[in-house]
Amino acid sequence: MPQAVVSIIPLDDRSVNYECLQMLGEAAGFEVRLPPKAWLGTPWRIGEMELLRGWLLEQAQSADALIVAVDTLAYGGLVNSRRSTDSLETVMQRLASLREIKRSRPELTLLAFNVLMRITRSNDAEEEKAYWADYGARIFRLSYLEDRAAMAVAAPAELEEIAALRREIPAALVEDFLAGRTRNHAVNRTMIEWAAQGVFDYLIIPQDDTVDYGWNIAEARRLRHYVNEIGATDRVSIYPGADETAMLLLARYAARCASFAPRVRLRYSGAGADQVITAYEDRPMTEMVKAHLGPLDGVVTEAPDADIVLFVNAPAEAQGNGPEQWALRLNEAEIAALSSASQAALAAYRRHSSGATTLREMHSVRRNLPEFVRALAQEIAAGRTCAVVDVAFVNAGDLALGELLTRMPTLSRLAAYAGWNTAGNTLGCALAHVVIRHLQILHGATLGALAAHARFLFLRLVEDVLFMARLRSQIAVETLPTLGLPITLGHVGEHTETVRAQVEQRLTAAAAQLAQERFVGARLCAGDTCITLEELKVTGVELPWGRLFDLTMDVEAAYAVA
Repeated sequence: MPQAVVSIIPLDDRSVNYECLQMLGEAAGFEVRLPPKAWLGTPWRIGEMELLRGWLLEQAQSADALIVAVDTLAYGGLVNSRRSTDSLETVMQRLASLREIKRSRPELTLLAFNVLMRITRSNDAEEEKAYWADYGARIFRLSYLEDRAAMAVAAPAELEEIAALRREIPAALVEDFLAGRTRNHAVNRTMIEWAAQGVFDYLIIPQDDTVDYGWNIAEARRLRHYVNEIGATDRVSIYPGADETAMLLLARYAARCASFAPRVRLRYSGAGADQVITAYEDRPMTEMVKAHLGPLDGVVTEAPDADIVLFVNAPAEAQGNGPEQWALRLNEAEIAALSSASQAALAAYRRHSSGATTLREMHSVRRNLPEFVRALAQEIAAGRTCAVVDVAFVNAGDLALGELLTRMPTLSRLAAYAGWNTAGNTLGCALAHVVIRHLQILHGATLGALAAHARFLFLRLVEDVLFMARLRSQIAVETLPTLGLPITLGHVGEHTETVRAQVEQRLTAAAAQLAQERFVGARLCAGDTCITLEELKVTGVELPWGRLFDLTMDVEAAYAVA
């Protein structure tokens, strides 16, 4: 039986939107096709929209399914969706090809996602319009307070603050930002209509970097109401997330091909963790799980025979900042061993960090990680399909949990792990992987698909635990100050190659140790097909946007047929 072909227009050229899709697609048994990276958008380059449109029309002639990031076709990428000044008419002309494709090939599965534009909460114009460097934090605050006022929960002092912010922020800047939001909202609304009309088999509108109030939250409320109004709830989901969305749509296609709808049992690391709202989301964790199960037609269940057991390491109190963990664990002797430049930079970093929140979460007694890992090991030993969703900290896995997991003898039998960026990113990624792995267990897989599953599991552990939670913080503290840079995960400018080489050296060594201790010699099966892993190694280490925040790498696997 020939492989199904899935062609994807991703959000941009970062690994989670490119290499990860290739790897997951291979694990699902698909042939995944992606356009050249050079055509995709970055913070300094608008995507080649006309070339991408032509590529998509060509792919539509032979693919079995298309997954399309609407922002890439419409604006040239996720970053430019916030910067673009193009008219609504121009944007819609670019998207007309999606209707043409479905009209010419109605049997083709067309899955799409269109990001609900974020409101960055700091004075940082790296991925925003230039005025965000001076007014970003105040525009965010104005958005937050005005939505509270609209929802009749603003206190008198907040109403006074709104008036003060309106005086401080140039009206033209607010008007410009809201004009872009109005255009993007109109596109989102039209995409919902297209989903209801059958142009899309499924549409996700992920809310990028969400909080509980804001102009973006008001838009989400209006869009959810419209979905209900036109009866499109079976075709449209709206919830917090962004970069993981293509992975989830890939898993949806795999599940639909197999007529599978996952029943998921939840297991939290601490009592009450299910009710904590993480830093970039707008709802408790259990509700986040339910929302991400929507595209998969899945449900949460307490049944012992659930298809999947999702182990969720959620915050006990408030989500800490993952990259701070390593720096905050340093003792006096370790600090004294640092260079004088690193010591000075570390002192400044600690003064301006959110360390109090991170420290409380690191030392909380309201989560019991050893018991959490023991329970995980028992479920794996019982033959259940288990995934770990690691969201106690934002932008990195939990360093303490990672240390426990990497000591677990049956780590290689874990179906999925994720702990990167926001809780929405982590959750969607882990769900996509665990569903694909469970389908392997149910229906079998090729040798290559089994190896792809192992590669993706290893990649996520290496990147989210070894790199994000430990090595990148270590490099930021130990190396960047000696180059005259502050402790940062942002751009390192002319030092990019020096920093990249440091990452490659340390990461490949740490990955080799993890592979040797927990993966080499492990036997993985799917139906009657089994492999024994002989080698897993990290290759192609890059910093795609010239900063420590993002990482691109590949994982190569060698195996014997078991």
